Amino acid sequence: MNRLTSLLALLAVSTTFAQPSPVPSPADLARERELTQRALGSDYGPSGIQVKLLVGQLPPQPLGPLPGLPSGRLVGSVIRTSSGPELPNSQTIFFDSSASPAQVRAGLQSALKTLGWTPFKGDFGPSQEGGFQSAEDMGSLAYYRLEQLVSFSAYIGRAGGMTQVTLNLNKNRNLREEIQFRERSDAGSRSNLPVLRPPGGTTVQPSGGGGGGGSWSSFASVQSSLNAVQLLDAYGVQLKAAGWIPLNRSTTGKTVTSLWRFVDQDKNTLTGVLTLQETAPGRYSAQLASLAFRN
Repeated sequence: MNRLTSLLALLAVSTTFAQPSPVPSPADLARERELTQRALGSDYGPSGIQVKLLVGQLPPQPLGPLPGLPSGRLVGSVIRTSSGPELPNSQTIFFDSSASPAQVRAGLQSALKTLGWTPFKGDFGPSQEGGFQSAEDMGSLAYYRLEQLVSFSAYIGRAGGMTQVTLNLNKNRNLREEIQFRERSDAGSRSNLPVLRPPGGTTVQPSGGGGGGGSWSSFASVQSSLNAVQLLDAYGVQLKAAGWIPLNRSTTGKTVTSLWRFVDQDKNTLTGVLTLQETAPGRYSAQLASLAFRN
């Protein structure tokens, strides 16, 4: 009897699990929408911001001219409207693209320039710090339109085989002050190393870096189908594109080193060093450094 009772109980549970989920009622959907709107507006306190969700749509009245979106899927938009001048109006757009992060980034930069957006000095995001970058991390972009007091930012990343992009437009009444602050804080506080993207057949894991006073460094673990010389040449193409001038190259055992010269934004002539050391077949320890020699 006990065994029969157990089997009946198990059957009842299995039947319950097999039943389809109930279709939410209009009241349930309304409550869910209210909760979502509250959550999206909570950054600005319990009131003062109205939130509107547009599934699969762009804002009907964007705060500034929008760049054309690369091929892919428009997820939707979130529009936050303030009831007073103390809180900013903002619009956020989400989309997925079948293009690579690099293609999306380049497309956005070209479109924003054509539309008259100005890039912030001291553009933020990991990819703007210079040195070795992974292919997946395309960081962010930051632009503004002073005449409209609107700022624009884009965040680009890779997930699930798609490039995910978030665009933000913000009405910014303190934009002039922000521009001045960025210009002051950017002077001498950012890496003078160019961004290095992995060439084909190469995976990069950045492992740190830093510096100051004109001398900066970037470290990474690299796995590549290229040999050390080919990898050095591939990165050398990017350094030349950034204005670095090759001076010398040497090979010592499993370590290849190239010496460079470049001029920074303050017109100082600096020395650059790119080093690759093979730690195992197809695996390398990489370092990019800038050296400022003071009298």
